Amino acid sequence: MIIRKRAAAVITVFFCAGLFLVWILSNWVVDLAKERLQQDANDELRSQVLLAKSKLESALFRDVFLVDSLATLFNIDPQASGENFYEISIRLLERAENVRSVGMAPNDIVEKNYPVEGNEKAVGLDFRTVPSQYETVQAARQAQDIYLAGPLELVQGGRALIARVPVFTDYPANENYWGSLSVVIDYESLMESAGLSRIENAEIAIRGRNGEGRDGDIFEGTPETFANADYQGPVVVPNGEWWIAADFKDSLTKEQENLLQLGRWSLIGIYILLFFSVCMLWVFYRAERHRANEDFLTGLSNRRFALSYLNRLMSEGNDRNRFCVLTIDLNDFKAINDTHGHDTGDDMLKLVARGLETAVRASDIVARMGGDEFLVILNRCKDKEQADKIIDKIRAQVERQHIQAHGLILYPSLSIGCACNSEGGQDKATLLKLADERMYENKLSIKKKQS
Repeated sequence: MIIRKRAAAVITVFFCAGLFLVWILSNWVVDLAKERLQQDANDELRSQVLLAKSKLESALFRDVFLVDSLATLFNIDPQASGENFYEISIRLLERAENVRSVGMAPNDIVEKNYPVEGNEKAVGLDFRTVPSQYETVQAARQAQDIYLAGPLELVQGGRALIARVPVFTDYPANENYWGSLSVVIDYESLMESAGLSRIENAEIAIRGRNGEGRDGDIFEGTPETFANADYQGPVVVPNGEWWIAADFKDSLTKEQENLLQLGRWSLIGIYILLFFSVCMLWVFYRAERHRANEDFLTGLSNRRFALSYLNRLMSEGNDRNRFCVLTIDLNDFKAINDTHGHDTGDDMLKLVARGLETAVRASDIVARMGGDEFLVILNRCKDKEQADKIIDKIRAQVERQHIQAHGLILYPSLSIGCACNSEGGQDKATLLKLADERMYENKLSIKKKQS
């Protein structure tokens, strides 16, 4: 099955253009699917951050509530509470989740710490001699409520929040200041219990040291996380708020990436399959159509195609559409068949067919009408004079060719009749009849010359 170069070029252009469009479409579909999957992943990460934020607030307030309970005991009876400080602290640490240590500081001088081990150096510390700590003690006294300081680095290692609780002996007037309680809350343990440190595919940052909110110092993460945040929101703490930010990273799984690529190449593969399926159907259709209009032996157009083509020319009715028809008969063809056999006769017919195609123009139609009869339709042939020049060319081209049979050289001899539609606008039958009559006249003339 042969596809002509021009048709192959057109198919190639259409294929490349279609492939380009499908490539753009597949990229758009994949990007859309990726965006949807990423959005789903971001929604899931947002849910995780919100849940962790809620757990953080809950865990922090739970521990602070226990601290507030301790402060209530000291407000009622600071002397008895001080005497039972260790017993009370043991109970508090048993119930608290993230409390690391508890200290009491009457008149703002540390008197007792629990646990004692590891906190011995703090006993006797006068907060007034340490401005950074005394500032938070004073803040709690002025607020007459819990003041959450930090997170800050501890001398003994690690980061912690310190809840400063003022104690007054004349509650609720709160004019007689007794001192303060300090509760150290382990920052890393608090973050772990909230689950913020376990969120994958998200950068977390928190600012607002000492409860100063979104304008406070960053104590977790980096400024870039706030600049690129997909989520920001407040974390409520006892004396103010922190501000949390989350930057969600591309979190598609390897399986999802593979599925997206598979989808991309599947679309392209489907296009290629459909394109070539359509092309093959078109090629087969053209081949079958061509075979239906082709003479099997010579490869020329057959009688049906020639008459159909002639009908179209005659029906156009355009005076400018001048054409001529040549009816061609192979002289003494029966003798060739009878003497040398049908195979030799077929070779002669094919020789004549090739010669006719070579002699005429590309716009002309050459057909085998049956047996040894041929028809040539000369398109854009204005008169018989122009047709005679083509006839001379046909004779020169065909009759100089030969075949060999049983040691003999056989040359073809043609009888040709010509009729043009410019001779009176005849219908198809009349035009062909006129050409046949002239062809027979030519045949008789040739026989007279031979005799």
